[in-house]
Amino acid sequence: MKEGLLFFVLLALTVIVPAGVAEARDQGFFPLFNGRDLDGWEVIGDAEAWSVKDGVIVCSGKGGGWLKSKWEYDDFIFKVEWRISKGGNSGVFFRAEAVPDPWVRGFEVQILDDGGTVGKTNCGALYGIAAPLKNLIRPGEWNEYEIRAIGSHIQVYFNGVLVHDIKGDNLPEVKGRPLRGYIGLQDHGNYVEFRNPRILEVGYTWLFNGKDLSAWQTEGAGEWRILPEGVLHYTGRGTHLWTKESYGDFDLKLEWKIEKGGDSGIYLRGDKQGRAQANIWEHEMGSGQIWGYDIRPKERRDAPTGQWNYMEIRMVGRRVSVWLNGAWVIKDAELPDVALEGPIALQHHGTPLWFRNIRIKRL
Repeated sequence: MKEGLLFFVLLALTVIVPAGVAEARDQGFFPLFNGRDLDGWEVIGDAEAWSVKDGVIVCSGKGGGWLKSKWEYDDFIFKVEWRISKGGNSGVFFRAEAVPDPWVRGFEVQILDDGGTVGKTNCGALYGIAAPLKNLIRPGEWNEYEIRAIGSHIQVYFNGVLVHDIKGDNLPEVKGRPLRGYIGLQDHGNYVEFRNPRILEVGYTWLFNGKDLSAWQTEGAGEWRILPEGVLHYTGRGTHLWTKESYGDFDLKLEWKIEKGGDSGIYLRGDKQGRAQANIWEHEMGSGQIWGYDIRPKERRDAPTGQWNYMEIRMVGRRVSVWLNGAWVIKDAELPDVALEGPIALQHHGTPLWFRNIRIKRL
């Protein structure tokens, strides 16, 4: 009897989602941190400098480099809370490239325990570009940045106060900088903590937000199950899962993983024969192949089997591009005779697979 009780207690514990994650989803934001580990991030520099403690991302400051998001973002609202050690230095990168010094071409909002000085390299500054209207640092306490980047228009809120409102077309220092890139947290050799990083991707809507399948045709689809922490699991028994709505030009983002020998794909614009299908599989050529047209990815970017992959599919007219784990593996490939509008499907191929964070933007 005690063993049975222990089982149900453990089961209950596995379905608990950290409060910050649940709150972010309720507000339409995409949580970038699960409160337990660095899933969804990768380190450029000293990996040993980064850890998670008590639901907080901790940088020990023993190394150098930065913590980079797995996703690239273009238009967004990003929020994060931070606390810096006495005299410490750090920063928040956005629209950054995967290079050792992302602030050079991308953007950095400076974090610096500087006593409230105002300047282009002080706390709250767009580093090297513009000083904040005010430096509102609360030394030794939690602070918050909210960064809004829509096209070339950039706004930064520092502890709830607007300190930057920049239209890049009017500022030479901003011209030519990327309109898309990674989010990053800086390791500048000092101890710093981050919590509740979350992002709202402007223009995107959830196809699967971790709660239900209301955007999908589930009748007769088989065993598509919602697991804890917003994961959609297909057992391999059933058939394809189609969206209720049709899409013309779109940008689709999703995360997926498969097991050894797994096979699946994304059916585009109602092509039930799978010609216009972005392949998900273990083939040596790599995932992203447009199966029915034999358009192959220019390189294999698949994560190791059993790990999450980050895929973006963009369709404009009869051309398709596929981004996988940091690179466009297919760019503007033409699909003759493909429908100009139709639903999207997660493919059944008889093997188990997992999806999460599925969202779409009409172009």
